[in-house]
Amino acid sequence: MALRWYLQLATLCALGCIGSSAPPAGSNTTSVSPSSESAVQDESKSFEDFSFKIPSGWAIVTPDRAKTKAMLLLEGTNWKNAKAMIKVDVGKPTAPTAQQIAEGFADSAGGTISPDVLDFDGVPGVSVSTSSTDMTKPRQMIIVFRDDKAYLLMAGATADMDIGDAVSHVRESWKWKKVSFK
Repeated sequence: MALRWYLQLATLCALGCIGSSAPPAGSNTTSVSPSSESAVQDESKSFEDFSFKIPSGWAIVTPDRAKTKAMLLLEGTNWKNAKAMIKVDVGKPTAPTAQQIAEGFADSAGGTISPDVLDFDGVPGVSVSTSSTDMTKPRQMIIVFRDDKAYLLMAGATADMDIGDAVSHVRESWKWKKVSFK
């Protein structure tokens, strides 16, 4: 099945923090359609409790899963024909720390954990990189814990695509929505 890595991650995070990008069995939906905001690039876009700037050339598409809060494609109309994809899944953590989720993913995907802590608007993130050259698993996944939720920024790409700048752009422009207690 295409995008096996989402299924591998579902096994890793059984409580639903991450899951398949493919439509549910029996669904007639085989692609995602660009949202009306897909032309807005390098402007901050809000995705529930966080926002970030859309990298130039990337299109916002309607997520195909409830846990996917943000989904971007590069040069494609769905994940099957895109050259690259960035998505953010949000859910209940399945391990006590972001480091433990990163270790589980690295072990299952043959990846390595970066020793560098990545900043997401003041909240630390743990990054895992793999040698993936196709869309079967993420080339990079960053795990961030905030307010009892796990945020997984995942990026995959075909062999000829460099996604490092786009992932950095998202991370560096990331802003958390301020929580107001009334």
